[in-house]
Amino acid sequence: SCPLFWTEYEGHCYRYFPINKTWAEADLYCAEFSIGIRSAKLASIHSWEENVFVYDLVNSRVPGIPTDIWTGLNDLRQEGHFEWTDGSSYGIHSIPEEEDCVQIWYRHSSALRSWNDNACGRAFPFVCKIPSLALD
Repeated sequence: SCPLFWTEYEGHCYRYFPINKTWAEADLYCAEFSIGIRSAKLASIHSWEENVFVYDLVNSRVPGIPTDIWTGLNDLRQEGHFEWTDGSSYGIHSIPEEEDCVQIWYRHSSALRSWNDNACGRAFPFVCKIPSLALD
């Protein structure tokens, strides 16, 4: 089960925050929602289906207003070695290039929810992710 205002998908809870924060600010903001050993982080995305889910979650909160959002993917610790803030492995998309932080990038010319690397100091809305609590 998920906390109030969070949406469950495949064993995790997600919440969109329509406030502009730098990547580091967004990462810290997510951490404030950690519950015990369940650590909240900027969303990690491990499949095309999860990518679509995250984007559709955002679009359901801000219908008709496409927006770019931060993800938890970054290469801040080692240039060129991208990893997720939750420690999970990266491996479903092509490697971004010059910048250190990665966003889901929406463009009007395409329905694709593609990824873009961007300067970590830029401010965007974001999605946090936390493991859901299994109900026994």
